Amino acid sequence: MKKLYVTRTAPNPRKALILLASKGFDVDDMDDLDVIDIDFSANEQMSEAFTQMNPMQTVPVLTLGDGTVLNDSQAVCEYLDRVYGERSVMGNDVIQRAQVCSMRRVAEFEVMYNLMLAFQHSHPSKAKRVEQVPEFVVPSIARAVKAMAYFETILEGREYLVSEQLSFADIVLYLSLDFGKVLKVDPNGQGENLARFYQMMNERFSIKNMAKAKYTRAND
Repeated sequence: MKKLYVTRTAPNPRKALILLASKGFDVDDMDDLDVIDIDFSANEQMSEAFTQMNPMQTVPVLTLGDGTVLNDSQAVCEYLDRVYGERSVMGNDVIQRAQVCSMRRVAEFEVMYNLMLAFQHSHPSKAKRVEQVPEFVVPSIARAVKAMAYFETILEGREYLVSEQLSFADIVLYLSLDFGKVLKVDPNGQGENLARFYQMMNERFSIKNMAKAKYTRAND
């Protein structure tokens, strides 16, 4: 039995949960995959058993029946995308995969990474794990907001970042915008196109809605 270890409110494990949901799978009702919630507020990720499985003490982690352990969100999502469902959210051909990869990397490294950097250097919960440098916070947020303008342009007249279907790039951009709320960066205040995109994705994949939704297998 495969096991997927997550924390359902953090961006990186949400990538895996939303990927499966976008392909029509109820992650809590799969025959060959158990979802195991790790309570970060109780420091379960620092337990001896979890640390032995993943010394990085991060989620998501996917363990396979043969003992293979995947402890990187991109690797976990690549595996889940190839194994479950017919349509790939990573791209259906070589050109589309390259486009999705390009958009995903910009969203991840220019928006999400900078917001996470600001969070790590400002939030009290990170004080024991990171040598906080408060001077990093404001410029990191500014870099993330600047990068959002790129996606505001890309989304002009478009529903999704690549082609006519939801892709992994959309998932990462949505989670980046959603995480910005923790730092008081309003996802609805970065341009009309981004606001429309965020509202569309949030209606389907918000933490609140994901907890209740029961998806049926579908093409999108």
